[in-house]
Amino acid sequence: MVAGRRSLVVIALVAVLAGCGAGPGPATVPVPSAARPTGTTAPILSAVTPTPSAAGRATAAPSPVGQAAPPSASSAGTTQAAEPTPTALPTPPAERVPPTSPPLASESFVTPAPPNPAKAWTGLRWQKIGATNPLAHVRSITRWLGGFVATGDLVVSAASVRTRTWTSTDGRRWVPLDASVFGPRTIVVGVAAMSGGVMAFTMQAGSWSWNEPSTEVGQWSLTGPWQSWTSVDGQAWTAHPGPPFPPPERALTLVPAAGSDLVALVYEAQPIAFTRDGVAWETASLDAFPGGPVGWEAQSIVAFPPGFLDVGYGGGAKSGVHGPRALASSDGFYWRSTSLPAACPPGSWGLVAGRSGVILIGQEGDPHGPTETWCSSLDGRTWRRLPGYSPLGTIPEGACRGTCANGSLLGDGTRLIAYQSAPRQVAWTSFDGRTWRRLALTGALPSDSRDGSYGWEYEKLLLPIGLLFRRWDGSGSVWFGNPRT
Repeated sequence: MVAGRRSLVVIALVAVLAGCGAGPGPATVPVPSAARPTGTTAPILSAVTPTPSAAGRATAAPSPVGQAAPPSASSAGTTQAAEPTPTALPTPPAERVPPTSPPLASESFVTPAPPNPAKAWTGLRWQKIGATNPLAHVRSITRWLGGFVATGDLVVSAASVRTRTWTSTDGRRWVPLDASVFGPRTIVVGVAAMSGGVMAFTMQAGSWSWNEPSTEVGQWSLTGPWQSWTSVDGQAWTAHPGPPFPPPERALTLVPAAGSDLVALVYEAQPIAFTRDGVAWETASLDAFPGGPVGWEAQSIVAFPPGFLDVGYGGGAKSGVHGPRALASSDGFYWRSTSLPAACPPGSWGLVAGRSGVILIGQEGDPHGPTETWCSSLDGRTWRRLPGYSPLGTIPEGACRGTCANGSLLGDGTRLIAYQSAPRQVAWTSFDGRTWRRLALTGALPSDSRDGSYGWEYEKLLLPIGLLFRRWDGSGSVWFGNPRT
């Protein structure tokens, strides 16, 4: 949900890509540049031990580049004149080869059946899982009419850099997608459900950002060609060209609209193209936003009725629109703009959405000690400040930089989860962000001997099959919370 405010240079770049001009004011705006488109009690996890498929196996890195052996020393006591030593050629530098990702215990895995998305959770049963368990490497799961598609971290070797991908027909038995389907250097940017099947969007891995290549996609630059892929069974995929302009290197996501087949390709929280079938793409017109392509600074976008909800800052001499705004659209081409209350500024953490409500997490006050703000909306138009960060409450004074909520807030467009780690672990669930139900927590809770703070050391993922907590420090500690309904 983190979305930084962009510079004019970046905004102008996106505007050039999208082919847009200055735009109208804050009212509902037609886009002139694009035509409108026509619970279980079984054991949580069990290993699958058949012979692993080739998909996802790491390729061993080649040996370091060798150096020529030094010439043999002369025999002791010889009186023969030494032959002239040839001038040595410079030793070529060792090839920069990325290390091989450690192999998994098995490429396939089994989880409990996912709960009905319409049912409220009543509890979580926690289990710590090992780093070689494939579930520990999952980063997202998409539910579609024919099953599920899961994507994970990157498999890095000398020969390839690709996204781990699994499919499942029932959300229980997960099998890896063969590595040859998308190609050896393909990174899956996102997956989205559509009425006729499921689509994926991919780019090619470029170079890594740090001294050592990472298994996290955010540490890699991305290059073209970018492609969309469609499938009717999750196994066989067909490639299609992406939108007809050069792709940005980073920060691309897919955001499906709530209640329709429309999917937005998003760059830094702002749509730049749309598709309804994963094949044909239409360029977004940034003229639809307050202030046009230069005047709108998007902070966060989510799927929320009637389709999309985008928050940010409007401005620009021609628009006459300034300050924080909320934009809503059912089709990505006509946007309704409303002002956000002064008490509800968009911030770096953005929007967290359930099926019946959304919470905007912002910040105000001194940037060196800001006050975190929570604002709730049931329709994307009217907003209410939530004092006290209910149900989490406030972190004790001095425990964070400013005033903060005591825990984490997660949302997947269906449900919201509030999770508190200290002074004890407590969790709640909600569909609208105003009415909360406490969850019963059992099993091995997400903690170890180094855990004593407020949960900041965990990356937290809300998935259709449950919660996944992973330590930011890379220690390999991962916990899976199986939901009860």
